[in-house]
Amino acid sequence: MSYVGPIKALGRCSSAVQWSSFRKCRGAVFAVSQRAASGVATTPAEEKIEGKKPRRRFDVPLGMLKADGTSKRFYKAAGVQKVETDDFRTGSRRTAWSLTLDGRDVRTPANKLLTLPTEDMAMAVALEFEIQDLTILPYTMPITSLAVSAIDQLARSDVRKSAINDLGRVLRTDLVTFRSTDEDLKKVEDEVWGPLCEWAEKRYKTKVRTDLDFTGTEQPDELLQAVVSDVSGVSDWRLTALDQVSRVTGSCLVSIALGFGFYDGDQALTAARLQEQYQADRYGRVEASGLGGHDVDHSDMRTRLAACWTFHRLLPRDK
Repeated sequence: MSYVGPIKALGRCSSAVQWSSFRKCRGAVFAVSQRAASGVATTPAEEKIEGKKPRRRFDVPLGMLKADGTSKRFYKAAGVQKVETDDFRTGSRRTAWSLTLDGRDVRTPANKLLTLPTEDMAMAVALEFEIQDLTILPYTMPITSLAVSAIDQLARSDVRKSAINDLGRVLRTDLVTFRSTDEDLKKVEDEVWGPLCEWAEKRYKTKVRTDLDFTGTEQPDELLQAVVSDVSGVSDWRLTALDQVSRVTGSCLVSIALGFGFYDGDQALTAARLQEQYQADRYGRVEASGLGGHDVDHSDMRTRLAACWTFHRLLPRDK
């Protein structure tokens, strides 16, 4: 089944992928899609049935989009369709959902078909394309960016291994394991980071070390091995989001908490920006300027974390 055009109904419901409204809007999209199915033909097969000569359709390469957002919108409608593909790791057939633009398949910069593991994720990606205006702004499409990274990068064994190793490296000197010598700030850190460390200790059944010295503490090997073993078992899709959060926040524990349901996007943001927010509350914020500011950094990290949280929610529960 293909949903083409009616994705726009979801765009009217919300200008961003917010999980609270996504599920409600999705039902409206499906209903409109059913009505649209009896309208204009959208595939060569349908055109042939109607007695028209099928037109040759070329796949849409995402690699042609410019990162600076100057590429003009070239399609009328985004849609999704159910497809059967081969799992490149096991070789078995699996059901997936692919993005379409005016009925044409879409390919990643590495020339791979843009297929998603769930219908909800495919709908979210289609929404990001549908809400684009006169030009396509890649930096306003975080779910698409994560999906492309998973397909083109994390699917490679060497990149996957590197991402897992990077999570372990970040954990050795994790942001949330250091405490400030400022008593007031340390109290806030204990209130916010303390429950996270306790959750990690229960999950991995080993102690999370904390210290006042930024350069003097490394985590025990038992914790490192447990975390590496944990993340080694997740899918390329989930590992993509785990890797991005770890890089953005400087904390493997925050990333794992977001990925496995202990944190939502706002809680992860609070934990990741705790020290910066404390200083801003105490001494004032540096507003946006030519070189950026606290508000710009806050907004950028919030967008990234919210996208990763949504990405995790859109994945199958058993992955």
